[in-house]
Amino acid sequence: MYRALRAVTQFRRVAEIPQVCHATPDWRCLLSAYVDLWPARFPFSIRLATGPFEFREPSDVPTFWQVFFAQIYQVAPADRLIIDAGANIGAFTLYALLHAPHAHVVAIEPAPDTAERLRAAVQAHGIADRCTILQAALAAEAGTTTIQLSPNSQVRVTGRGGVSVPTVTLDGLIATYGSVDLLKLDIEGAEYEALPVASAATLRRIQRIEMEYHPDGDPEVLFRLLAQQGFAVRLESDKSCEAGYGMARLTRVEQPGAVIEKEAA
Repeated sequence: MYRALRAVTQFRRVAEIPQVCHATPDWRCLLSAYVDLWPARFPFSIRLATGPFEFREPSDVPTFWQVFFAQIYQVAPADRLIIDAGANIGAFTLYALLHAPHAHVVAIEPAPDTAERLRAAVQAHGIADRCTILQAALAAEAGTTTIQLSPNSQVRVTGRGGVSVPTVTLDGLIATYGSVDLLKLDIEGAEYEALPVASAATLRRIQRIEMEYHPDGDPEVLFRLLAQQGFAVRLESDKSCEAGYGMARLTRVEQPGAVIEKEAA
Protein backbone atom coordinates (compact mmCIF):
# COMPACT_ATOMS: atom_id res chain seq x y z
CA MET A 1 0.00 0.00 0.00
CA TYR A 2 1.88 3.00 -1.29
CA ARG A 3 -0.12 5.52 0.77
CA ALA A 4 0.40 3.53 3.91
CA LEU A 5 4.13 3.23 3.49
CA ARG A 6 4.42 7.01 3.12
CA ALA A 7 1.97 7.94 5.86
CA VAL A 8 4.65 8.74 8.42
CA THR A 9 5.63 11.82 6.41
CA GLN A 10 2.15 13.34 6.56
CA PHE A 11 1.69 15.83 9.37
CA ARG A 12 -2.10 15.63 9.10
CA ARG A 13 -1.94 12.19 10.73
CA VAL A 14 -1.65 14.06 14.04
CA ALA A 15 -5.41 14.68 13.91
CA GLU A 16 -5.98 10.92 13.95
CA ILE A 17 -4.20 10.35 17.27
CA PRO A 18 -7.40 10.79 19.38
CA GLN A 19 -8.95 7.91 17.42
CA VAL A 20 -5.96 5.74 18.28
CA CYS A 21 -6.25 6.57 21.98
CA HIS A 22 -9.94 5.67 21.89
CA ALA A 23 -9.43 2.43 19.95
CA THR A 24 -6.77 0.77 22.09
CA PRO A 25 -5.26 1.02 25.56
CA ASP A 26 -1.97 0.19 23.83
CA TRP A 27 -2.03 3.44 21.87
CA ARG A 28 1.41 4.50 23.10
CA CYS A 29 2.96 1.34 21.68
CA LEU A 30 1.17 1.73 18.35
CA LEU A 31 1.89 5.44 18.03
CA SER A 32 5.54 4.89 18.85
CA ALA A 33 5.86 2.22 16.17
CA TYR A 34 4.00 4.37 13.65
CA VAL A 35 6.11 7.51 13.99
CA ASP A 36 9.27 5.43 14.60
CA LEU A 37 10.26 7.23 17.79
CA TRP A 38 12.36 4.22 18.68
CA PRO A 39 12.71 0.79 17.06
CA ALA A 40 9.71 -1.40 17.80
CA ARG A 41 10.19 -5.04 18.70
CA PHE A 42 8.30 -7.31 16.33
CA PRO A 43 6.03 -9.12 16.70
CA PHE A 44 3.82 -7.16 19.06
CA SER A 45 0.06 -6.95 19.57
CA ILE A 46 -2.44 -4.29 20.56
CA ARG A 47 -5.83 -4.78 22.21
CA LEU A 48 -8.97 -3.57 20.46
CA ALA A 49 -12.43 -3.73 22.02
CA THR A 50 -13.18 -7.03 20.31
CA GLY A 51 -9.78 -8.71 20.41
CA PRO A 52 -6.06 -8.40 19.60
CA PHE A 53 -4.27 -7.44 16.40
CA GLU A 54 -0.73 -8.63 15.76
CA PHE A 55 2.01 -6.70 13.96
CA ARG A 56 4.84 -8.84 12.61
CA GLU A 57 6.82 -6.38 10.47
CA PRO A 58 7.21 -2.59 10.29
CA SER A 59 5.00 -2.17 7.23
CA ASP A 60 2.06 -3.73 9.09
CA VAL A 61 1.79 -0.64 11.28
CA PRO A 62 1.06 2.04 8.62
CA THR A 63 -1.19 -0.42 6.79
CA PHE A 64 -3.36 -0.86 9.89
CA TRP A 65 -3.25 2.88 10.66
CA GLN A 66 -4.39 3.88 7.17
CA VAL A 67 -7.37 1.53 7.31
CA PHE A 68 -8.53 2.12 10.89
CA PHE A 69 -7.62 5.76 11.51
CA ALA A 70 -7.05 7.51 8.15
CA GLN A 71 -10.02 5.47 6.88
CA ILE A 72 -8.90 5.45 3.27
CA TYR A 73 -11.71 3.00 2.47
CA GLN A 74 -15.28 3.97 3.33
CA VAL A 75 -17.57 1.31 4.78
CA ALA A 76 -21.29 1.96 5.28
CA PRO A 77 -22.88 0.49 8.42
CA ALA A 78 -25.71 -0.88 6.25
CA ASP A 79 -23.38 -2.81 3.90
CA ARG A 80 -24.33 -6.48 3.65
CA LEU A 81 -21.80 -8.01 1.24
CA ILE A 82 -18.25 -6.74 0.89
CA ILE A 83 -15.49 -8.21 -1.27
CA ASP A 84 -11.97 -7.48 -0.04
CA ALA A 85 -9.64 -8.30 -2.93
CA GLY A 86 -6.04 -8.10 -1.81
CA ALA A 87 -6.99 -8.65 1.82
CA ASN A 88 -3.36 -9.00 2.92
CA ILE A 89 -3.00 -9.29 6.72
CA GLY A 90 -6.70 -8.63 7.30
CA ALA A 91 -6.75 -4.99 8.43
CA PHE A 92 -9.53 -3.93 6.07
CA THR A 93 -11.48 -7.19 6.45
CA LEU A 94 -11.48 -6.70 10.22
CA TYR A 95 -12.36 -3.01 9.92
CA ALA A 96 -15.27 -3.78 7.56
CA LEU A 97 -16.68 -6.52 9.80
CA LEU A 98 -16.52 -4.25 12.86
CA HIS A 99 -18.03 -1.19 11.14
CA ALA A 100 -20.75 -2.97 9.15
CA PRO A 101 -22.20 -5.26 11.83
CA HIS A 102 -24.52 -7.16 9.47
CA ALA A 103 -22.03 -7.57 6.63
CA HIS A 104 -20.40 -10.70 5.30
CA VAL A 105 -16.91 -10.18 3.87
CA VAL A 106 -15.41 -12.31 1.12
CA ALA A 107 -11.66 -11.83 1.65
CA ILE A 108 -9.36 -12.76 -1.23
CA GLU A 109 -5.66 -13.16 -0.48
CA PRO A 110 -3.28 -15.27 -2.62
CA ALA A 111 -0.25 -15.63 -0.32
CA PRO A 112 -0.73 -18.67 1.93
CA ASP A 113 1.12 -17.25 4.94
CA THR A 114 -0.69 -13.91 4.74
CA ALA A 115 -4.05 -15.63 4.31
CA GLU A 116 -3.32 -17.53 7.52
CA ARG A 117 -2.71 -14.24 9.36
CA LEU A 118 -6.02 -12.97 8.00
CA ARG A 119 -7.78 -16.09 9.23
CA ALA A 120 -6.23 -15.76 12.69
CA ALA A 121 -7.29 -12.11 12.91
CA VAL A 122 -10.99 -12.70 12.31
CA GLN A 123 -10.99 -15.74 14.59
CA ALA A 124 -9.40 -13.72 17.40
CA HIS A 125 -12.26 -11.22 17.20
CA GLY A 126 -14.96 -13.88 17.16
CA ILE A 127 -16.32 -12.93 13.72
CA ALA A 128 -14.94 -15.72 11.54
CA ASP A 129 -18.52 -16.87 10.79
CA ARG A 130 -19.09 -13.60 8.90
CA CYS A 131 -16.01 -13.98 6.71
CA THR A 132 -15.27 -16.26 3.76
CA ILE A 133 -11.54 -16.44 3.03
CA LEU A 134 -10.42 -17.39 -0.48
CA GLN A 135 -6.71 -18.14 -0.73
CA ALA A 136 -6.57 -17.03 -4.34
CA ALA A 137 -5.75 -14.08 -6.61
CA LEU A 138 -8.28 -11.96 -8.48
CA ALA A 139 -7.40 -12.16 -12.18
CA ALA A 140 -8.69 -12.04 -15.76
CA GLU A 141 -9.48 -15.75 -15.86
CA ALA A 142 -9.89 -18.66 -13.50
CA GLY A 143 -6.85 -20.91 -13.30
CA THR A 144 -3.51 -20.53 -11.56
CA THR A 145 -0.75 -17.97 -11.18
CA THR A 146 2.24 -17.54 -8.89
CA ILE A 147 3.14 -15.25 -6.03
CA GLN A 148 6.53 -14.52 -4.55
CA LEU A 149 6.77 -14.97 -0.78
CA SER A 150 9.13 -12.08 -0.11
CA PRO A 151 9.74 -11.16 3.55
CA ASN A 152 7.68 -7.98 3.22
CA SER A 153 4.05 -9.04 2.87
CA GLN A 154 2.99 -5.58 1.67
CA VAL A 155 4.81 -5.64 -1.68
CA ARG A 156 4.05 -9.08 -3.06
CA VAL A 157 2.80 -9.35 -6.62
CA THR A 158 1.45 -12.21 -8.68
CA GLY A 159 2.71 -13.65 -11.95
CA ARG A 160 6.41 -13.14 -11.31
CA GLY A 161 7.43 -16.52 -9.97
CA GLY A 162 7.12 -18.10 -6.55
CA VAL A 163 4.50 -20.52 -5.30
CA SER A 164 1.47 -21.53 -7.36
CA VAL A 165 -1.91 -20.12 -6.30
CA PRO A 166 -5.40 -20.35 -7.82
CA THR A 167 -7.08 -17.42 -9.56
CA VAL A 168 -10.71 -16.30 -9.52
CA THR A 169 -12.63 -13.77 -11.61
CA LEU A 170 -15.15 -11.09 -10.73
CA ASP A 171 -17.74 -12.83 -12.90
CA GLY A 172 -17.26 -16.08 -11.00
CA LEU A 173 -17.27 -14.42 -7.60
CA ILE A 174 -20.35 -12.31 -8.11
CA ALA A 175 -22.25 -15.17 -9.74
CA THR A 176 -21.66 -17.03 -6.47
CA TYR A 177 -22.27 -14.27 -3.95
CA GLY A 178 -24.79 -11.98 -5.62
CA SER A 179 -25.12 -8.22 -5.32
CA VAL A 180 -22.07 -6.52 -3.81
CA ASP A 181 -22.38 -3.39 -1.70
CA LEU A 182 -18.64 -2.69 -1.72
CA LEU A 183 -15.73 -4.03 -3.74
CA LYS A 184 -12.39 -3.05 -2.22
CA LEU A 185 -9.37 -3.56 -4.48
CA ASP A 186 -5.67 -3.40 -3.64
CA ILE A 187 -4.24 -6.03 -5.98
CA GLU A 188 -0.91 -4.52 -7.00
CA GLY A 189 -1.69 -3.76 -10.64
CA ALA A 190 -3.98 -6.72 -11.38
CA GLU A 191 -6.91 -4.28 -11.48
CA TYR A 192 -5.96 -3.68 -15.13
CA GLU A 193 -6.60 -7.37 -15.81
CA ALA A 194 -9.56 -8.19 -13.57
CA LEU A 195 -11.86 -5.20 -14.12
CA PRO A 196 -11.90 -4.81 -17.94
CA VAL A 197 -12.94 -8.44 -18.52
CA ALA A 198 -15.83 -8.30 -16.03
CA SER A 199 -19.17 -8.47 -17.82
CA ALA A 200 -21.61 -5.58 -17.82
CA ALA A 201 -24.03 -7.76 -15.83
CA THR A 202 -21.37 -8.34 -13.17
CA LEU A 203 -20.49 -4.66 -12.89
CA ARG A 204 -24.18 -3.75 -12.54
CA ARG A 205 -24.29 -5.85 -9.37
CA ILE A 206 -21.55 -3.78 -7.71
CA GLN A 207 -22.74 -0.65 -5.90
CA ARG A 208 -19.42 0.88 -4.86
CA ILE A 209 -15.73 0.32 -5.55
CA GLU A 210 -12.89 1.57 -3.35
CA MET A 211 -9.52 0.90 -4.89
CA GLU A 212 -5.86 1.69 -5.10
CA TYR A 213 -4.50 1.86 -8.64
CA HIS A 214 -0.91 1.21 -9.65
CA PRO A 215 1.48 2.19 -12.49
CA ASP A 216 1.08 -1.15 -14.28
CA GLY A 217 -1.46 0.17 -16.77
CA ASP A 218 -3.37 3.26 -17.89
CA PRO A 219 -5.81 4.29 -15.13
CA GLU A 220 -7.58 6.77 -17.42
CA VAL A 221 -8.63 3.95 -19.75
CA LEU A 222 -9.80 1.87 -16.82
CA PHE A 223 -11.86 4.65 -15.26
CA ARG A 224 -13.45 5.68 -18.56
CA LEU A 225 -14.57 2.08 -18.98
CA LEU A 226 -16.10 2.04 -15.50
CA ALA A 227 -17.76 5.42 -16.04
CA GLN A 228 -19.42 4.00 -19.16
CA GLN A 229 -20.70 1.11 -17.04
CA GLY A 230 -22.58 3.43 -14.69
CA PHE A 231 -20.01 4.51 -12.10
CA ALA A 232 -19.23 8.03 -11.01
CA VAL A 233 -15.47 8.07 -10.51
CA ARG A 234 -13.67 10.23 -7.98
CA LEU A 235 -9.91 10.09 -8.14
CA GLU A 236 -7.48 11.19 -5.47
CA SER A 237 -3.81 11.77 -6.06
CA ASP A 238 -0.92 12.27 -3.70
CA LYS A 239 1.90 14.41 -5.04
CA SER A 240 4.34 12.90 -2.54
CA CYS A 241 3.95 9.53 -4.25
CA GLU A 242 5.31 8.06 -7.44
CA ALA A 243 3.52 8.69 -10.71
CA GLY A 244 0.84 6.20 -11.57
CA TYR A 245 -0.38 5.45 -8.05
CA GLY A 246 -3.59 6.75 -6.57
CA MET A 247 -6.88 6.05 -4.83
CA ALA A 248 -10.25 5.90 -6.56
CA ARG A 249 -13.77 5.89 -5.18
CA LEU A 250 -16.51 4.75 -7.56
CA THR A 251 -20.25 4.90 -6.90
CA ARG A 252 -23.04 3.55 -9.09
CA VAL A 253 -25.25 6.28 -10.56
CA GLU A 254 -28.31 6.31 -12.78
CA GLN A 255 -26.64 7.91 -15.81
CA PRO A 256 -23.67 6.08 -17.41
CA GLY A 257 -20.69 8.12 -18.55
CA ALA A 258 -20.46 10.20 -15.39
CA VAL A 259 -17.74 12.82 -15.23
CA ILE A 260 -14.50 11.68 -13.64
CA GLU A 261 -13.64 13.99 -10.76
CA LYS A 262 -10.11 14.52 -9.50
CA GLU A 263 -8.85 16.05 -6.31
CA ALA A 264 -5.65 16.18 -4.29
CA ALA A 265 -5.61 13.62 -1.50
